[in-house]
Amino acid sequence: MEQNQKPEWQQPWSNDSERIVFLFKSIHKIYRDHIYKKSRQFGFTGPQIGLIMGLHKNPFSTLNELSDCLGLSKSTVSGIVDRLVNQGVVIREIPESNRRTVRLSLSPEWQKNNALHDLIHKYIYDILKDASKDDLHKIIVGLETLHCLIAKDEL
Repeated sequence: MEQNQKPEWQQPWSNDSERIVFLFKSIHKIYRDHIYKKSRQFGFTGPQIGLIMGLHKNPFSTLNELSDCLGLSKSTVSGIVDRLVNQGVVIREIPESNRRTVRLSLSPEWQKNNALHDLIHKYIYDILKDASKDDLHKIIVGLETLHCLIAKDEL
């Protein structure tokens, strides 16, 4: 980059929405790339981490629900689940109320003994630890505003 040239995220934009979308995608990509890099240290692939994170947020999901959540085919998710079941990360449960349904969740043993979850959250904490109170407040207000606008559109 030339000395007087600004980074891409500081370039002039044709409109604010375009800039917001760029920043949102850029932040998401940086975070996702970091998580995938850390996950490889634990022997997981990107899709496996996506599934683990999905089950962490939504325990007792079905294969169909995970497939929809991850945007992957049911057969792909089934293969990921099979590997994670064999590794002791995921457990399959059949509820008494509906014997045709299989619910998936993270195994309690894996949750108790893994450091991956802590690393995922530690990344954000480490980034924000040196931010000023004013900067943290601005980030919170901005994210809350974006959340409200998006949530309002979902009603």
